[in-house]
Amino acid sequence: MANARSSASVIDLTTALPANASALDDALADALRRLAATDGCGELIRRNRIRGFDRDAQLGARWLSTRLGRDLDPAQIVLTNGTQSALSLLFSALVPSGAALVTESLTYAVLRQIGNRAGLRLRGVALDEEGMIPEALEEAFADLPGPRILFCNPTVHNPTTAVMGIGRRQSIVDVCRRHGVAIIEDDVLGFLHRDAPPPIAAIAPDITWYCMSVSKCLAMGLRMAYLVAPSALSAARVTEPVRRLSSWFPNSLSALIVAQWIESEAATGIAMAMAAEIAKRHQLAAEVLADIAYVTKDGALHIWMPLPAELPRQAFATALEQRAVLIRPADLFSVDDADIPNAVRISLTGPDTGAELKTGLSIVSKTFLGWSRGSAR
Repeated sequence: MANARSSASVIDLTTALPANASALDDALADALRRLAATDGCGELIRRNRIRGFDRDAQLGARWLSTRLGRDLDPAQIVLTNGTQSALSLLFSALVPSGAALVTESLTYAVLRQIGNRAGLRLRGVALDEEGMIPEALEEAFADLPGPRILFCNPTVHNPTTAVMGIGRRQSIVDVCRRHGVAIIEDDVLGFLHRDAPPPIAAIAPDITWYCMSVSKCLAMGLRMAYLVAPSALSAARVTEPVRRLSSWFPNSLSALIVAQWIESEAATGIAMAMAAEIAKRHQLAAEVLADIAYVTKDGALHIWMPLPAELPRQAFATALEQRAVLIRPADLFSVDDADIPNAVRISLTGPDTGAELKTGLSIVSKTFLGWSRGSAR
């Protein structure tokens, strides 16, 4: 795969990048012009932004309140340099080494590594078309003594694209309350799924740590994520012990750019432009893959393709790699390597252009259909 990735002709359908929307060009240029015009602009980046400055928190609270459906205390807001740092921060602060990290049986690809580095024991919970199954979560908690924490991705789940309905979200909350377990909610696509239900953090704000990265709805290269703590006190308890460890701090220039975008409402415009481009790519996928069953949702940056038993996922990925197209088998998302479905994730936003995506999906289609006729093996 390393050789394939090094070739300029390879079509990478593994990475779920933000959609390539021209609105980002204008917004970035405008933000940088405004910052450069600030008197003493060098002072803006002269020092670290420990969990963000007051203005960062105030604007973050304003932006996230539109998703959470309530006013937020800026003291609840913590800026980090991305979801991975946010998770590392929470795992070290909320549960001891050896605690159980409970999550969907298929989940964010690097969660397993982050949890292992924190010394946590991972436990996967079975999924259905709505995501995590409450009865399976109840069973997992009953089987796990000692400290536990839940990580979940209820809105356009990665990788299956499942969306929990409000009733399912309430059921998950009820299970967590019965067992005294805190929730970490990853809502990274919440601003892109146009009919997104209220986050779990809107249903149970007192036990939920809400994480919103800008990596999918604005720009991955900004490397910034917001945490909304259950309270100002809990935010301080998590961050104060590590205020001298700068590895999790947000980059000052990134924080300034995002603040400019929120204040000018460019952030909303960028997200809307991203959603429009994603919709175009969904339509393209529907046309090219018309003869193949797959699952996706509005705002998803990828599709989830279950495969027939006669087409093993690893063999399919290898066959596509030989044709210079890269995809991700379900194995990369598995928490515990148990009951891995025969399926693959295919990104729609990795290619820069719709034409490149069409070429890649056409190869996927021909390989899939050719396999069923015995010509691709």
